Amino acid sequence: MQRKYKTPLAGLFLLGAGLLAVIVWQESDPIAQALLAPSSVLLALLAWHNLTPRVWRLVVPCCALQLAGLLWRAPLDYAIGLWVWPMLLLPPQPRALRACLLVMAACGWWQVQSTLAVPQSFLSGMLLSGLMLLGLARAAEHTHLRQELENRHRLAPGKALWSLSRLRQDIEVEWSRRQRENVHVELLVIRPRQRGYGARERLGECLPALTRAFEGCYRVNPHTFGVLLVSPDAQHAVQRRDALIAALPMECRMRVAAVTPDLDPLTLGHALAMQTDSLSLAREEESDHA
Repeated sequence: MQRKYKTPLAGLFLLGAGLLAVIVWQESDPIAQALLAPSSVLLALLAWHNLTPRVWRLVVPCCALQLAGLLWRAPLDYAIGLWVWPMLLLPPQPRALRACLLVMAACGWWQVQSTLAVPQSFLSGMLLSGLMLLGLARAAEHTHLRQELENRHRLAPGKALWSLSRLRQDIEVEWSRRQRENVHVELLVIRPRQRGYGARERLGECLPALTRAFEGCYRVNPHTFGVLLVSPDAQHAVQRRDALIAALPMECRMRVAAVTPDLDPLTLGHALAMQTDSLSLAREEESDHA
């Protein structure tokens, strides 16, 4: 599905960047040019970047500040920007940011309505209020759908990749097994060095084939995978891990930690994103103490 819709969305971003570049070229006000130029660059970057929630948390405030600046500088020239406010409510963002967007949209309408007649001001205010309510309703619906996807155990029918919530449950189960059967269980988080959706897709397809039936493969975050490896002891765990790494079809960065009750996969994923070495091992004394 991501491949199906990625190209049209990237085309829309590039089209918007080109239109803004033309407007910047024709704009005579240097302040308006300074506000529009970053928007054009931002849209061009979004065309080639994975649109994760973290990216949207940076994009939405930047767009809101630029739009507010344009409406404050030339409200009549950029009055059409009022109808961008409802669209800014749709991406994933904190509630506080949505409240700020509502306030900024009201201030932008106040700047524009001072140049309009009373009937036009009333009509534009009513339309903007209705669209903002519709945007909030759609945003709430999208938030509910995202929460359902995050809570779903299997990411896609027919695939052996499990979700982050399932990984957290399995960590507790494997810790109980480690205490009961005296086996060695470790979490291996993997991130391909090659960027792009294709590399992550290939890695996600090959990992289940390299693991045993009682071992699980998981999606820690959009860029990182996790594998729970079960071995009789630490020596067999090293051999098992080396065999899996040697069979990977691409160069990856990896981080290993023994399973403990307080092991957080997201923390390992964030540490892996900052890691430069190919493989990093958690200190055994810390894991045994935990």
